[in-house]
Amino acid sequence: MSMKPHFSHIGVCSCCGRREFLAGGFYLALGALLPRSLAHAADLLPNAAAGSLTSIGALTDTAKSPYAKLHMPDLGSVKWAGGLWGDRFDVCRSTMVPHLWTIFSDEKESHAWANYLIAAGLQQGKFSGPPFNDGDFLKWVEALAQIYAVTKDPAIDAQLDRIVDVVGKAQRDDGYLHTQTIIAQRQGDKAVKEFANREHFETYNMGHLMTAACVHYRATGKTTMLALARKAADYIEHLCQTVPADLARNAICPSHYMGVVELYRVTREPRYLALAKNLIEIRSLVTKEDGSDQNQDSVPFREQTGALGHAVRANYLYAGAADVYAESGDASLLKTVQTISDDVSGRKLYITGMTGALYDGASPDGSADHAAIKPVAQAYGRDYQLPNLTAYNESCATVGYALWMWRMFEVTGDARYADLLEQTLFNGVLPAISLEGTHYFYTNPLRKLNDFNWPLRWSRTRQPNIKASFCCPPNVVRTIAEAHNYIYSLSPNVLWVNLYGASELDTSWPDGSRIKLRQETDYPWSGTIRFTIAEAPSNPVTLKLRIPGWLHNGAAKLTVNGQVVDGKLNPGTYFDLNRPWHAGDFVELNFDFSPVLIEANPLVEETADQVTVKNGPIVYCLESNDLPEGVRLSDVAVSPELSKIHFTLQREKIANTEVVTLTMPALQINRAAWQPGELYREASAAEPKNINLKLLPYFAWGNRGDTEMSVWLPVR
Repeated sequence: MSMKPHFSHIGVCSCCGRREFLAGGFYLALGALLPRSLAHAADLLPNAAAGSLTSIGALTDTAKSPYAKLHMPDLGSVKWAGGLWGDRFDVCRSTMVPHLWTIFSDEKESHAWANYLIAAGLQQGKFSGPPFNDGDFLKWVEALAQIYAVTKDPAIDAQLDRIVDVVGKAQRDDGYLHTQTIIAQRQGDKAVKEFANREHFETYNMGHLMTAACVHYRATGKTTMLALARKAADYIEHLCQTVPADLARNAICPSHYMGVVELYRVTREPRYLALAKNLIEIRSLVTKEDGSDQNQDSVPFREQTGALGHAVRANYLYAGAADVYAESGDASLLKTVQTISDDVSGRKLYITGMTGALYDGASPDGSADHAAIKPVAQAYGRDYQLPNLTAYNESCATVGYALWMWRMFEVTGDARYADLLEQTLFNGVLPAISLEGTHYFYTNPLRKLNDFNWPLRWSRTRQPNIKASFCCPPNVVRTIAEAHNYIYSLSPNVLWVNLYGASELDTSWPDGSRIKLRQETDYPWSGTIRFTIAEAPSNPVTLKLRIPGWLHNGAAKLTVNGQVVDGKLNPGTYFDLNRPWHAGDFVELNFDFSPVLIEANPLVEETADQVTVKNGPIVYCLESNDLPEGVRLSDVAVSPELSKIHFTLQREKIANTEVVTLTMPALQINRAAWQPGELYREASAAEPKNINLKLLPYFAWGNRGDTEMSVWLPVR
């Protein structure tokens, strides 16, 4: 079935000479379905002139969202100033982003860019690659635009202009963008139709166009890519009005939910807010026969109480629903995503902040109606089902979870969501790419043993390319490129400090009041943080400091200009400092950074009688490179006298990245090697041997060859 709208030519625009077409009460101008009164970018966007704007805006711009508690500073207002994240951004700018371009533009490595060129009529050839590569390429464009927002490198600006021009030529006049279909149609294949296969990810691709376009506009001030995004949104709006059930069935990995909301925030076009709301509502039109937890549409959205099904699609959906709440105030949406979030953080979340435990799941799992059970890939499992050796944990699911947690924080101001975001950024996002920035994980196990050689679908060593599904690398890279946007937030007369890391902030509130400060810290390797105010408003401002939830013993100290501040610094909350601020004022915050042993709920069978180590927000692991001579990873244990375990901290470099490693006493269990095919045997009573183990941050594992690794260690 074709969903392509049909148009008839009616004349020329009286104000600019553009050809216009009538389509069901709308006019097609700039290739987009718009009401006639809003048919030009200059009419829609304040201060628009000759395709460019002076205003910028934030990564997710909730400054005018009536139900958001806070908003980000504008793009470019925050910069890293060294430290771990500053190093990661530098590698992202110098290696990660350019290296992805070498892959995308090499037809032997990826056909993503070639597909756009062919669809644009600039190159001969056929479509090749997975159907979602259009969107994956646009994630990379978003990363490139974010790098430009910080560096203002004119070469990047020119590269973006070239890319936007080609994407615009590839896009169909009605706004549809999916090169697999467009190439075939333009080459005369009349049998190829839109949305012929719901796994073709058409709305996913167009959603990432919208998100990338908003970042591009905010970084460059140019409306060129924004015009393409509007065309895509108007196309989806037309489908929502004419074939809503078909559109709902094809909401695969619904990036367009977030995309449409962000487009509304840029343009303030009421139709886009209405569309965002309707995209949630039409999900109820999916029939029982068509619905499944693979796409979170087996039951109406508001009736869902737990995370089920494909984790990437689920997390994108929940993030999009939170965005819709921020604009609409629909309390039923907030209740649903809060309930599901509690389900994930309390029953289905790895210690690394990753989600989607299973390669393959079943849903509804355990149903007495066997005929109703359907397979689900990349699945949230049962409560407390968190395997380590076979953990799926797709990197895209981790990014989706971070996007979701940020939006939950925006609409609630609740520190627990900022805690979860931090946990995921450090221990979920960073491990997905090698420290030098050129190799990638699709899945992320928490344990790897060479003796376990079951042929899992994805490699458990990072790969230079993942041709079958290159979705994760650009998703991870755009997240690293954008991470600085999460450090600070604003609300009326309040500056929120959500994340800690050496950085500089120079921003203003909507009333023009300016704040400029520098954060100096070695976080996450130590808990000493110093803020120096360079400029502040004349009126009092509240500085809200997140006291991390991982600070279990509550040991923290706060001073202002050297004077101790009274008040309890409760973990998992924000502490408010309200006072007039002046240039030269400084705030010092000290958290007790000492490694701690963590255990899991006993219902998590895979970690029963095991512990892992955290130092501040960082999860640690044992890698076989660091084992004493002759010691096997599977024969290592921790003494049950946990209170007597002490750690030695040491700074060292792994793949040219400075990290803090931990050394701790442990035990070697003296037992014979297991023989092939030997499943059970009499337990050994041999005395264990005392050894020392060196642990490294989980995000740094796998950068020194094909190694064994474990996050959890047994207690013996």
